[in-house]
Amino acid sequence: MNEMNDKGEEGTGLNTSQFWHYFKRYPYILAKLCIFGLVVWGAFLLLQSVQAVLFPLFLSLLIAYLLDPLVDVLESKGINRTLGIGIFIGIGLLGMGLFVLFLYPTISKQASLIWERLPQLAGIIENRLFPWLESNGVAIPATISEALSEHGNTVKDALPALVEKASGLTAGLAAKTGPIIASLLYLVMIPIFTFYFLRDFDLMKPALLDLIPMHKREFIVERLHRADEVVGAWFRGQVEVALILAVLYAIGLGVIFGVAGVGATSGIAIGLLTGILNIIPYFGVFIGVVLSTLIVLLDWHGIGPLIGVGVVFAVVQLLEGYVITPRVVGEKVGLSPVTVIIVLLLGGEVMGLLGVLLAIPIAGVIRVLLPDILDYYKSSPYYTGTLLYELHGNGNNTTEAPEVKPEEPVVASRPETPEVEASEADDPKEEDEKESEKPESDQEKSS
Repeated sequence: MNEMNDKGEEGTGLNTSQFWHYFKRYPYILAKLCIFGLVVWGAFLLLQSVQAVLFPLFLSLLIAYLLDPLVDVLESKGINRTLGIGIFIGIGLLGMGLFVLFLYPTISKQASLIWERLPQLAGIIENRLFPWLESNGVAIPATISEALSEHGNTVKDALPALVEKASGLTAGLAAKTGPIIASLLYLVMIPIFTFYFLRDFDLMKPALLDLIPMHKREFIVERLHRADEVVGAWFRGQVEVALILAVLYAIGLGVIFGVAGVGATSGIAIGLLTGILNIIPYFGVFIGVVLSTLIVLLDWHGIGPLIGVGVVFAVVQLLEGYVITPRVVGEKVGLSPVTVIIVLLLGGEVMGLLGVLLAIPIAGVIRVLLPDILDYYKSSPYYTGTLLYELHGNGNNTTEAPEVKPEEPVVASRPETPEVEASEADDPKEEDEKESEKPESDQEKSS
């Protein structure tokens, strides 16, 4: 009975023990996935509840991660590590002071002026820009001119509602990230956290690696090094490119705005903001083009400033695409601009500012682990069809066939009997002995 159960049904190619092996294997994997999902979900809820505290902590750790190679360079040149950390933190505080005292007030003032003059935009375009274009041989389609004339007042009337809606959207965003904004006092701790993280960074790495299980250490450490290359190259490359672009945009827009009489200070501020925001691909350029174009249109001084703004952005973008980014970043970054935008949007939607901060490191880790995940999937019985073949095959299982040989003992014992009989019959000495024994037995019987 047991043998019949082990053989299984005819034509399945799968005995009972194998069937129960596969039956128990996949619920076990499903249970592991469920437990992992519960752990991730619990960690996500925990992060959301304490994100106001964790945001400055993670930001300080990120800054320390980016500055550690530079501090190591200074230390290798004989400069004390604490002094090197102080130099970079001082530069960072100087930059923050520049932002608070110069950049933020200037940008805020220009944004307020744009909102005040925005209802005049349609009239400026229709009465000043279009006539200049027509005088230089550029035909303006009647549909565009008529649409601007007809809908200009509509746009003007709709602007207050648009401003109110934008204010409501901003209030909603502030409410969503309320714990972070309400806890701005924690930001004061960022330089202190950064200092201690940088001071002990080289001690933290081996201590954390020592916590990895020994049988998985080589695999995990190798993936961590690859993730460090991807994430570190992206962050450091984007920061370097952003600083270079900030200088170029500030010079170009400062000159254009100064010559046009708009105000060189505004041009420098917008240029710095454009370069800094360029850490997020295309976002800085979009903000810079919109602000610069609106400023030169609303403070009309002819078509020259508008053309100058276009030339500045075109030239700097060409330099970035063909000179700056290839030389600074190269081809070693595995995160495309589209991927960066998507993960930043997802991170901001899910966890606010903390999600934006963690989006790129998480994307870098996924980028590194994705080939391993795909290799595991492609080698699984589900992908190769091995499991389906064993469950629904025709019984021709070559891996199990050599183990089951029920007829071999019978076949091996059959040839022995005829060989022995033939050898006994063919031996002449044995036949003579038998014939000589027969008369003796006959004489005994007669006596």
